[in-house]
Amino acid sequence: MSHIDEKTKINLSPKNLISIIILVITFTGVYYSLQAQIQEAKELPVQPPINQQLQEAIIKTNAELEFIKQELSDIKQQMSTMESRLYELK
Repeated sequence: MSHIDEKTKINLSPKNLISIIILVITFTGVYYSLQAQIQEAKELPVQPPINQQLQEAIIKTNAELEFIKQELSDIKQQMSTMESRLYELK
């Protein structure tokens, strides 16, 4: 078994050397890209838990349903008034 020391010669073709350089540059680029994405994610606001979002959606939906019920009640009253006026005309 040979020992690696200062006198050891490594034979690399230019093709292999360029491949190694490109590989190192690629990994370095990916590392810094991931670091930037991690930093950006740290700066984003915290999302409320899903349960809280569901509760807010339910409250909003209930309020909308109450509004629709009131509108329907108003429409029914108007229809009743219109029917009574129509019967008076006959």
